[in-house]
Amino acid sequence: MAIKKQSFINGVIVIMFSQILIKVFGFLYRIILTNFKEFADVGNSYYGSGFTVYTFILAIATTGIPNTISKLVSEKMSLGDKRGAHRIFRTAMYLFTFIGIVFALVLFLGADLISTNILANPGVKYTLMALSPAIIFVAMSAVLRGYFVGMGNMMEYSKAQVIEQIVNSIFSVIFVVMLLGSTPEIMAAGSTLATTVAASTAFLYMLIYYNKNKKDIWNDIKKSKKFAITPRRDLVKKLISYAIPISLSSVVVALSSVIDTATVMSGLQAKGLDLAEANEQFGILLGKVDILNSVPLSINVAFAVALVPFISAAIARNDKKAAVDKINFSLKMSSIIALPCAAGLCILAKPIFNLLFPNAPLGANLLQIQCWMIVFSVIAQTLYGSLQGIGKLYIPGICLIIGAVVKYLINLIFVPKFGIVVPTISTVIYQFIACSLSFIMLFKYLKQKPNLKDLFFKPILSTFFMAIVVILLNKLTVYINLNNSISTIVIILIAILTYIWCILKFNTLTKEQIMQIPYGNKICKILEKTEKNKKKC
Repeated sequence: MAIKKQSFINGVIVIMFSQILIKVFGFLYRIILTNFKEFADVGNSYYGSGFTVYTFILAIATTGIPNTISKLVSEKMSLGDKRGAHRIFRTAMYLFTFIGIVFALVLFLGADLISTNILANPGVKYTLMALSPAIIFVAMSAVLRGYFVGMGNMMEYSKAQVIEQIVNSIFSVIFVVMLLGSTPEIMAAGSTLATTVAASTAFLYMLIYYNKNKKDIWNDIKKSKKFAITPRRDLVKKLISYAIPISLSSVVVALSSVIDTATVMSGLQAKGLDLAEANEQFGILLGKVDILNSVPLSINVAFAVALVPFISAAIARNDKKAAVDKINFSLKMSSIIALPCAAGLCILAKPIFNLLFPNAPLGANLLQIQCWMIVFSVIAQTLYGSLQGIGKLYIPGICLIIGAVVKYLINLIFVPKFGIVVPTISTVIYQFIACSLSFIMLFKYLKQKPNLKDLFFKPILSTFFMAIVVILLNKLTVYINLNNSISTIVIILIAILTYIWCILKFNTLTKEQIMQIPYGNKICKILEKTEKNKKKC
């Protein structure tokens, strides 16, 4: 086949490693920018505020595209209708390119209105204008990504994302260095202009890959014996009817960020802070706390992305057992990823801030609170992908809306009284509500009783033992006055090894499940040798 296909777990591995690389590069450039004294927390506020609006508009215009197309294409492929799958792709490209152009113009022309009247932060308009062209390229890239994932190819999707992040990281730093001496809002706009450059680069990469394989793709399509002729008008209706509910959850997540930006900035000023002070405090949240919390989310997104086409194809084949097994495995892996990350960030918040942001170390207390949203947000990612895969497209969005309303009310009432600590608490509550409701609804529709002990008990137990080790080591390094950078890195490495040992010791994963994780075959061989040696003793 022209477009190489990977299995579910290979797809997960490809996306997971690409997300790790993306976060590494993303971390590096954000750390560099934050440690520029001219940029620092104030620059992060302008950068982050602009990005929340951009992400919101992007969610409306494009976010549902990859999952919509991958779902529809995978369904066609599972039925042997390759021509129909390609027809969906071409129709989607025309439709969503037009939509991307419309929303890019809306953001560019409305930048001044949005920054002044909604965000209460006029300087953000330059960031919004710099970001607007990126929407067009992201829309076109999203169609190609959805097509590749639906065909079972996660590799090109992941390569494009890595390339995009590398270009974004490099040009963000270059543009800010070129603008040093300007105001923070102008430097932030320069940094976000790199997003447009990166988005166009990623689109060109995928377009070149598609054109390179176009001849083979068409030869493969001609061999397709099944083809249900669907009018383009009906395809457009179907694409929109799927994209809207799938986008809904992303739109609500992005909207909650806009709510934070609007309510927090106005609330801090109502508390008595001037615009510069409000930007500095909010920049801590956007530029440091949110970035650190996003790492586990980016790793786990692999399961959410890979689940949608896999479950859709399984449901189309009436293979419910395969779908349920994959959902349970993915949920367990999500809890294994999320719990130690949240605990580690909570315990090591201060040394991590001193390590990463030596020139702007404020905000560790905010991370200690907000890091617990990771548990609910990571598990929720997998729940949303599962619900979309079984065709319950609106449920994730509805659950998120309920959580977002609660978050909005908490911010509106308490930020003017208690300040920047409030949005960290409201974010945890918001994610808890959305995750809990999604979990209940998923298993209700699956008509299955969730095995809570199997899914969560052993990962929680392993995290507890890891946390004890981290606390003791942290106190020891402080007592002997060891260098912060060295001690933090050493503690993190020991914590990872301790957690892995606990996961294996408590038999958290079955042999079949271990075989599905990266290098699972080698892990099983090591475990079998260990067991044999114990019996000999």
